[in-house]
Amino acid sequence: MLLIGAGVIGSIYAGQLALGGCRVWVLEHSKHDAELARSGIRLEDIDAKSRFTVPVNLAHSAVEQTYDVVLVAVQAEQLASVFPELRRLQGSPHIVFFGNNPSGHALIPEDLPGDYELAFPGVAGGFEYSTVRYVHVDQQATTLEISDNPLSKTVQTILEGRGFSVKRTNSMDGWLAYHAVFIACMLAALEAVDNDPQALGRNRLLLKRLCRAIEEGFAGLKLQQVRGLPRPLAILHLPILRPIAIRYWGNIMCSGRGELYFAAHARHGAKEVEVLRQWALQRLQPNEEKMSHLQELLAPKERP
Repeated sequence: MLLIGAGVIGSIYAGQLALGGCRVWVLEHSKHDAELARSGIRLEDIDAKSRFTVPVNLAHSAVEQTYDVVLVAVQAEQLASVFPELRRLQGSPHIVFFGNNPSGHALIPEDLPGDYELAFPGVAGGFEYSTVRYVHVDQQATTLEISDNPLSKTVQTILEGRGFSVKRTNSMDGWLAYHAVFIACMLAALEAVDNDPQALGRNRLLLKRLCRAIEEGFAGLKLQQVRGLPRPLAILHLPILRPIAIRYWGNIMCSGRGELYFAAHARHGAKEVEVLRQWALQRLQPNEEKMSHLQELLAPKERP
Protein backbone atom coordinates (compact mmCIF):
# COMPACT_ATOMS: atom_id res chain seq x y z
CA MET A 1 0.00 0.00 0.00
CA LEU A 2 1.11 3.53 -0.79
CA LEU A 3 0.17 6.36 1.58
CA ILE A 4 -0.12 9.87 0.18
CA GLY A 5 -0.57 12.30 3.05
CA ALA A 6 1.03 11.18 6.31
CA GLY A 7 -0.87 13.54 8.57
CA VAL A 8 -3.07 12.47 11.46
CA ILE A 9 -5.66 10.50 9.49
CA GLY A 10 -3.24 9.01 6.99
CA SER A 11 -0.90 7.88 9.77
CA ILE A 12 -3.71 6.27 11.77
CA TYR A 13 -5.21 4.28 8.90
CA ALA A 14 -1.92 3.35 7.23
CA GLY A 15 -0.61 2.29 10.63
CA GLN A 16 -3.63 0.11 11.33
CA LEU A 17 -3.44 -1.51 7.89
CA ALA A 18 0.25 -2.18 8.44
CA LEU A 19 -0.52 -3.76 11.80
CA GLY A 20 -3.07 -5.89 9.97
CA GLY A 21 -0.49 -7.26 7.55
CA CYS A 22 -0.10 -4.68 4.76
CA ARG A 23 3.33 -3.55 3.62
CA VAL A 24 3.17 0.25 3.60
CA TRP A 25 5.17 2.82 1.67
CA VAL A 26 4.87 6.56 2.38
CA LEU A 27 5.23 8.90 -0.58
CA GLU A 28 7.93 11.43 0.22
CA HIS A 29 6.77 15.04 0.19
CA SER A 30 8.51 16.47 3.25
CA LYS A 31 11.06 15.84 5.97
CA HIS A 32 8.21 14.40 8.05
CA ASP A 33 7.73 11.58 5.54
CA ALA A 34 11.43 10.77 5.54
CA GLU A 35 11.39 10.71 9.34
CA LEU A 36 8.56 8.16 9.31
CA ALA A 37 10.71 5.84 7.23
CA ARG A 38 13.43 6.07 9.88
CA SER A 39 11.39 5.91 13.06
CA GLY A 40 8.06 4.42 11.94
CA ILE A 41 4.51 5.64 12.47
CA ARG A 42 3.90 6.11 16.18
CA LEU A 43 0.32 5.74 17.34
CA GLU A 44 -1.39 6.04 20.71
CA ASP A 45 -4.98 4.95 21.20
CA ILE A 46 -5.97 7.22 24.09
CA ASP A 47 -9.00 5.24 25.24
CA ALA A 48 -7.37 1.81 24.99
CA LYS A 49 -4.12 3.18 26.49
CA SER A 50 -2.15 1.30 23.84
CA ARG A 51 0.84 2.40 21.80
CA PHE A 52 2.27 1.10 18.56
CA THR A 53 5.28 1.87 16.41
CA VAL A 54 4.74 0.70 12.85
CA PRO A 55 7.66 0.39 10.41
CA VAL A 56 7.04 1.84 6.95
CA ASN A 57 9.07 2.32 3.79
CA LEU A 58 9.79 5.54 1.91
CA ALA A 59 8.76 5.95 -1.73
CA HIS A 60 10.44 8.79 -3.59
CA SER A 61 7.81 8.66 -6.34
CA ALA A 62 4.61 6.79 -7.16
CA VAL A 63 6.27 4.83 -9.98
CA GLU A 64 8.95 2.99 -8.05
CA GLN A 65 6.75 -0.11 -7.97
CA THR A 66 3.21 -1.35 -8.43
CA TYR A 67 0.83 -0.92 -5.48
CA ASP A 68 -2.37 -2.78 -4.73
CA VAL A 69 -3.95 -0.02 -2.63
CA VAL A 70 -3.25 3.71 -2.53
CA LEU A 71 -4.57 5.65 0.46
CA VAL A 72 -4.91 9.40 -0.16
CA ALA A 73 -5.40 11.37 3.06
CA VAL A 74 -4.81 15.04 2.31
CA GLN A 75 -6.86 18.11 3.21
CA ALA A 76 -9.55 19.33 0.86
CA GLU A 77 -7.54 22.20 -0.63
CA GLN A 78 -4.64 19.81 -1.42
CA LEU A 79 -6.65 17.11 -3.15
CA ALA A 80 -6.29 18.39 -6.72
CA SER A 81 -2.51 18.60 -6.32
CA VAL A 82 -2.17 14.80 -5.94
CA PHE A 83 -3.92 13.89 -9.20
CA PRO A 84 -0.77 14.26 -11.39
CA GLU A 85 1.07 11.81 -9.14
CA LEU A 86 -1.87 9.39 -9.12
CA ARG A 87 -1.97 9.39 -12.93
CA ARG A 88 1.57 8.00 -12.91
CA LEU A 89 0.66 4.92 -10.87
CA GLN A 90 1.41 1.59 -12.47
CA GLY A 91 -1.03 -1.27 -12.78
CA SER A 92 -4.63 -1.04 -11.57
CA PRO A 93 -4.52 0.07 -7.94
CA HIS A 94 -7.54 0.60 -5.72
CA ILE A 95 -7.39 4.23 -4.55
CA VAL A 96 -9.10 5.22 -1.30
CA PHE A 97 -9.69 8.96 -0.80
CA PHE A 98 -10.00 9.56 2.95
CA GLY A 99 -11.29 12.90 4.22
CA ASN A 100 -13.30 16.03 3.47
CA ASN A 101 -14.33 16.30 -0.16
CA PRO A 102 -17.67 18.13 -0.39
CA SER A 103 -17.71 17.90 -4.20
CA GLY A 104 -17.45 14.11 -4.04
CA HIS A 105 -17.01 12.18 -7.27
CA ALA A 106 -17.31 15.34 -9.35
CA LEU A 107 -13.82 16.38 -8.22
CA ILE A 108 -12.10 13.09 -9.07
CA PRO A 109 -10.76 12.91 -12.67
CA GLU A 110 -11.83 10.02 -14.85
CA ASP A 111 -8.34 9.18 -16.13
CA LEU A 112 -6.87 7.75 -12.94
CA PRO A 113 -5.54 4.19 -13.18
CA GLY A 114 -7.46 1.40 -11.49
CA ASP A 115 -10.58 2.33 -9.55
CA TYR A 116 -11.33 4.35 -6.43
CA GLU A 117 -13.71 4.88 -3.56
CA LEU A 118 -14.47 7.80 -1.26
CA ALA A 119 -14.19 7.34 2.49
CA PHE A 120 -14.30 9.24 5.76
CA PRO A 121 -12.54 8.49 9.04
CA GLY A 122 -14.18 7.45 12.27
CA VAL A 123 -11.30 8.64 14.42
CA ALA A 124 -9.95 12.00 15.51
CA GLY A 125 -6.76 13.19 17.13
CA GLY A 126 -3.57 15.13 16.73
CA PHE A 127 0.20 15.02 16.88
CA GLU A 128 1.98 15.24 20.21
CA TYR A 129 5.61 15.56 19.28
CA SER A 130 6.07 12.68 16.81
CA THR A 131 3.18 10.53 18.07
CA VAL A 132 -0.37 10.57 16.75
CA ARG A 133 -2.73 10.43 19.74
CA TYR A 134 -6.25 9.51 18.71
CA VAL A 135 -9.69 8.38 19.84
CA HIS A 136 -12.48 6.54 18.08
CA VAL A 137 -15.51 8.73 17.39
CA ASP A 138 -18.26 6.61 18.91
CA GLN A 139 -20.98 8.47 17.04
CA GLN A 140 -19.35 8.04 13.62
CA ALA A 141 -17.98 4.83 12.15
CA THR A 142 -15.31 4.81 9.49
CA THR A 143 -17.47 5.25 6.40
CA LEU A 144 -16.67 3.67 3.02
CA GLU A 145 -18.75 3.79 -0.10
CA ILE A 146 -20.05 0.52 -1.47
CA SER A 147 -17.46 -1.15 -3.71
CA ASP A 148 -17.21 -4.51 -5.44
CA ASN A 149 -13.42 -4.42 -5.48
CA PRO A 150 -12.03 -7.28 -3.35
CA LEU A 151 -9.24 -4.97 -2.16
CA SER A 152 -11.87 -2.69 -0.64
CA LYS A 153 -13.29 -5.66 1.22
CA THR A 154 -9.78 -6.49 2.44
CA VAL A 155 -9.30 -2.97 3.78
CA GLN A 156 -12.60 -3.22 5.65
CA THR A 157 -11.75 -6.65 7.06
CA ILE A 158 -8.37 -5.47 8.36
CA LEU A 159 -9.82 -2.34 9.95
CA GLU A 160 -12.60 -4.29 11.64
CA GLY A 161 -10.03 -6.79 12.86
CA ARG A 162 -8.16 -3.87 14.41
CA GLY A 163 -11.29 -2.84 16.32
CA PHE A 164 -12.58 -0.15 13.96
CA SER A 165 -16.31 0.15 13.34
CA VAL A 166 -16.90 0.34 9.56
CA LYS A 167 -20.07 1.19 7.65
CA ARG A 168 -20.82 1.28 3.94
CA THR A 169 -23.03 3.73 2.08
CA ASN A 170 -24.28 3.99 -1.48
CA SER A 171 -24.76 7.76 -1.09
CA MET A 172 -21.20 8.89 -0.38
CA ASP A 173 -21.53 12.11 -2.37
CA GLY A 174 -24.45 13.18 -0.22
CA TRP A 175 -22.82 11.89 2.96
CA LEU A 176 -19.78 14.08 2.31
CA ALA A 177 -21.93 17.10 1.41
CA TYR A 178 -23.94 16.91 4.64
CA HIS A 179 -20.80 16.37 6.67
CA ALA A 180 -19.16 19.39 5.00
CA VAL A 181 -22.05 21.60 6.11
CA PHE A 182 -21.87 20.17 9.61
CA ILE A 183 -18.12 20.60 10.01
CA ALA A 184 -18.14 24.07 8.41
CA CYS A 185 -20.69 25.20 10.99
CA MET A 186 -18.87 23.53 13.86
CA LEU A 187 -15.49 25.04 12.99
CA ALA A 188 -17.01 28.47 12.35
CA ALA A 189 -18.55 28.39 15.84
CA LEU A 190 -15.16 27.48 17.28
CA GLU A 191 -13.52 30.29 15.34
CA ALA A 192 -15.92 32.72 17.02
CA VAL A 193 -14.35 31.82 20.39
CA ASP A 194 -10.73 31.65 19.16
CA ASN A 195 -10.89 27.87 18.78
CA ASP A 196 -11.44 27.34 22.50
CA PRO A 197 -13.79 24.34 22.84
CA GLN A 198 -14.36 25.01 26.54
CA ALA A 199 -15.54 28.54 25.75
CA LEU A 200 -17.93 27.24 23.10
CA GLY A 201 -19.25 24.61 25.49
CA ARG A 202 -20.17 27.32 27.98
CA ASN A 203 -21.73 29.70 25.42
CA ARG A 204 -25.36 28.62 25.17
CA LEU A 205 -26.32 31.38 22.73
CA LEU A 206 -23.55 30.41 20.31
CA LEU A 207 -24.40 26.72 20.67
CA LYS A 208 -28.02 27.54 19.82
CA ARG A 209 -26.92 29.50 16.74
CA LEU A 210 -24.70 26.59 15.76
CA CYS A 211 -27.52 24.07 16.00
CA ARG A 212 -29.92 26.33 14.10
CA ALA A 213 -27.29 26.79 11.36
CA ILE A 214 -26.78 23.02 11.04
CA GLU A 215 -30.55 22.49 10.80
CA GLU A 216 -30.82 25.14 8.08
CA GLY A 217 -27.90 23.67 6.13
CA PHE A 218 -29.33 20.17 6.27
CA ALA A 219 -32.76 21.47 5.21
CA GLY A 220 -31.16 23.31 2.28
CA LEU A 221 -29.49 20.15 1.00
CA LYS A 222 -32.71 18.20 1.41
CA LEU A 223 -34.49 20.79 -0.74
CA GLN A 224 -31.88 20.06 -3.40
CA GLN A 225 -32.84 16.38 -3.05
CA VAL A 226 -29.41 15.40 -1.73
CA ARG A 227 -29.47 11.97 -0.13
CA GLY A 228 -27.04 10.51 2.39
CA LEU A 229 -27.49 12.48 5.62
CA PRO A 230 -25.81 10.35 8.34
CA ARG A 231 -28.54 9.00 10.60
CA PRO A 232 -27.02 10.11 13.96
CA LEU A 233 -26.75 13.71 12.71
CA ALA A 234 -30.21 13.56 11.14
CA ILE A 235 -31.80 12.56 14.44
CA LEU A 236 -29.77 14.84 16.70
CA HIS A 237 -30.50 17.90 14.56
CA LEU A 238 -34.24 17.55 14.24
CA PRO A 239 -35.62 20.97 15.28
CA ILE A 240 -37.75 19.36 17.98
CA LEU A 241 -34.58 17.93 19.57
CA ARG A 242 -32.64 21.22 19.50
CA PRO A 243 -32.39 21.54 23.31
CA ILE A 244 -30.84 18.07 23.43
CA ALA A 245 -28.40 18.94 20.64
CA ILE A 246 -27.36 22.14 22.44
CA ARG A 247 -26.70 20.24 25.64
CA TYR A 248 -24.97 17.41 23.78
CA TRP A 249 -22.49 19.63 21.94
CA GLY A 250 -21.94 21.69 25.07
CA ASN A 251 -20.90 18.55 26.93
CA ILE A 252 -18.66 17.40 24.07
CA MET A 253 -16.91 20.75 23.90
CA CYS A 254 -16.34 20.91 27.64
CA SER A 255 -14.79 17.45 27.61
CA GLY A 256 -11.48 16.53 26.05
CA ARG A 257 -13.38 15.27 23.00
CA GLY A 258 -14.10 18.80 21.81
CA GLU A 259 -10.37 19.40 21.38
CA LEU A 260 -9.73 16.08 19.65
CA TYR A 261 -12.85 16.05 17.45
CA PHE A 262 -12.81 19.65 16.25
CA ALA A 263 -10.49 22.25 17.78
CA ALA A 264 -7.21 20.58 16.79
CA HIS A 265 -8.45 20.43 13.21
CA ALA A 266 -9.54 24.07 13.32
CA ARG A 267 -6.09 25.20 14.43
CA HIS A 268 -4.04 23.13 12.02
CA GLY A 269 -6.35 23.05 9.00
CA ALA A 270 -7.29 26.69 8.48
CA LYS A 271 -7.17 26.41 4.68
CA GLU A 272 -9.47 23.40 4.67
CA VAL A 273 -11.85 25.18 7.05
CA GLU A 274 -12.08 28.04 4.55
CA VAL A 275 -12.68 25.62 1.66
CA LEU A 276 -15.60 24.03 3.53
CA ARG A 277 -17.04 27.40 4.53
CA GLN A 278 -16.93 28.74 0.98
CA TRP A 279 -18.35 25.53 -0.44
CA ALA A 280 -21.30 25.62 1.96
CA LEU A 281 -22.04 29.29 1.23
CA GLN A 282 -21.92 28.73 -2.53
CA ARG A 283 -23.87 25.47 -2.50
CA LEU A 284 -26.65 26.72 -0.23
CA GLN A 285 -26.62 30.46 -1.06
CA PRO A 286 -28.12 31.28 2.36
CA ASN A 287 -29.50 34.72 1.54
CA GLU A 288 -33.05 34.09 2.65
CA GLU A 289 -34.47 34.60 6.10
CA LYS A 290 -34.93 30.84 6.55
CA MET A 291 -31.12 30.46 6.47
CA SER A 292 -30.26 33.51 8.52
CA HIS A 293 -28.39 31.55 11.23
CA LEU A 294 -26.28 29.74 8.64
CA GLN A 295 -25.47 33.02 6.91
CA GLU A 296 -24.54 34.69 10.18
CA LEU A 297 -22.31 31.84 11.30
CA LEU A 298 -20.49 31.21 8.00
CA ALA A 299 -20.22 34.76 6.65
CA PRO A 300 -16.58 35.88 6.37
CA LYS A 301 -15.46 37.74 9.47
CA GLU A 302 -13.58 41.00 9.31
CA ARG A 303 -10.04 40.66 10.61
CA PRO A 304 -8.55 43.45 12.78
